[in-house]
Amino acid sequence: MSRTITTKETNQLFDFCRKHYVQHYDLQVELVDHLASAIEEQWQENPQLEFETALKYSFSKFGIYGFSKIKEQKQKELARKYNRLLWQYFMDFYRWPKMLMTLAITLALFTVLKLVDSIAWVLVPYFAFLVISGTIYSFFISPKKIKFHTLGNKKFMLIEHMKSLQLTVAVISQLPISMYNLSRDFGIFSLHQPWALLLISFCIISFNIVLWGYFFYIPEKVKQHFIQQFPEFAL
Repeated sequence: MSRTITTKETNQLFDFCRKHYVQHYDLQVELVDHLASAIEEQWQENPQLEFETALKYSFSKFGIYGFSKIKEQKQKELARKYNRLLWQYFMDFYRWPKMLMTLAITLALFTVLKLVDSIAWVLVPYFAFLVISGTIYSFFISPKKIKFHTLGNKKFMLIEHMKSLQLTVAVISQLPISMYNLSRDFGIFSLHQPWALLLISFCIISFNIVLWGYFFYIPEKVKQHFIQQFPEFAL
């Protein structure tokens, strides 16, 4: 009969991961599974091999960087996965039938920008709206509907990745005002040209779609995936 990892040895593997600076439970689960399989493969050839010896040999295969390279790969996988989801969500607004609504709103904003004396009359209230909305989201919406509440005190890379996504969107949302500043300060292009106003209208509407995706759509997807993978930690 082949030798297999016991519950006690599994707990030792989790401790081993934590000692090697892997604090995220979802990554620990993957590494423990990988280490356990590697150890059991060694036991198939030598059932008398000590657990600690087999563990050291399995860990040595990760190289001088240990688990850090695996952690980096996992982060990249999460980024690719949720970037694809966000891109699909965004493109849905430029496919039939949502495309009609998106184009109508874009053209309406374009018309407003053409009518005002300065687009600052639109951009300033727009960014004030973003600030107010961000405050409401942070203090009222996120704690009740978006923020994750999990059992225990474990950290999850999946949840922290979602939080990092929401921070990066603040940089993206600055592009419309940056275009305005470039035009005003350096005269790179004239905001009186229809194509420039249309581009700004497209950017503002597109960024609002991305903002909604980052702060509502993606968190819901992350929640679904979290509950599927770790139902025992979901409240």
